[in-house]
Amino acid sequence: MAIVLMLGAGCADSPPIEPSLPPLAARVRDLHVQGQELLDHGDLDRARAVFDEARQLAESTDDRRGLVVALNDVGMVLALKGEAAKAGELHRRAHGIARALDRPDLAAESLSYLGAAVQQAGQPDQARALYEEALEMARRIGDRRNEAVLLNNLGLAQKQAGDLSKAQAYFQAALALNQELDNRRAQAANIANLGLIAEQAGRLDEAWGRFFTALQLDKIIEDRSAIAADLANLARVAERQNRKDVAMEYAQRAYSSYRALGNAARALVELQRAVALSRQQGREAEALKLEMEASTFKASVISTEPAKP
Repeated sequence: MAIVLMLGAGCADSPPIEPSLPPLAARVRDLHVQGQELLDHGDLDRARAVFDEARQLAESTDDRRGLVVALNDVGMVLALKGEAAKAGELHRRAHGIARALDRPDLAAESLSYLGAAVQQAGQPDQARALYEEALEMARRIGDRRNEAVLLNNLGLAQKQAGDLSKAQAYFQAALALNQELDNRRAQAANIANLGLIAEQAGRLDEAWGRFFTALQLDKIIEDRSAIAADLANLARVAERQNRKDVAMEYAQRAYSSYRALGNAARALVELQRAVALSRQQGREAEALKLEMEASTFKASVISTEPAKP
């Protein structure tokens, strides 16, 4: 059951346009936008390469503002790839530079990214403290985009702590703000998280409705990784509702989506779910066909893995 952690305000929108930038500084900003677009479509490796290019260019020109953004961008990708400790180091460096520049907007955003990395590293209390510090700063300077990100992530920290009521309140506050900002990507994340709260509380009809709404929004903005997660969420809830035919359909769609993204582990989980559901419905021929596909897929994954030294 994947939570939808929002990794900084920059993941939703392009940075504000700064007039009269020198050509190389403008290139750093363009690389940020290019990398975000790749990230939005689930291409982590290419996004990382673009963000690294931006970081190196910013360092070579002593573009301190651009360097803060690039460090946070690289750290965000590292966090998504499970390297939370390395991500935290980059976000701390970015925060230090932002403070030296006297840029509370960049400092708050760096704290937001750092909180996400710390939370992914399994330190929810420390993450919550970072989020609260950043939230106070974002509200003081009127940074509503980052405020919405932080409200969402505080909800996740409360969910992790087991306080579903507080978590729901944070998600609803974040959703209301993102609706005002017309940020559909963030709205979808908030709605999916509200679906997780409803599911955990046993309100399965509400959970289904939330996940279905999130899927429609994610399709409009073509957020491929979010679409895959939405499909998997719908498959899981339909299975809990004992709607096995519907659950099987969504599990197969989630499998196809994850496979297209190159996420073999999640693809296999959903394919195996579809196998089990077909068996439970007595659809043996279909179950055997899906099992054969699973065996073929596993073999193809193993054959493409790099050899161990």
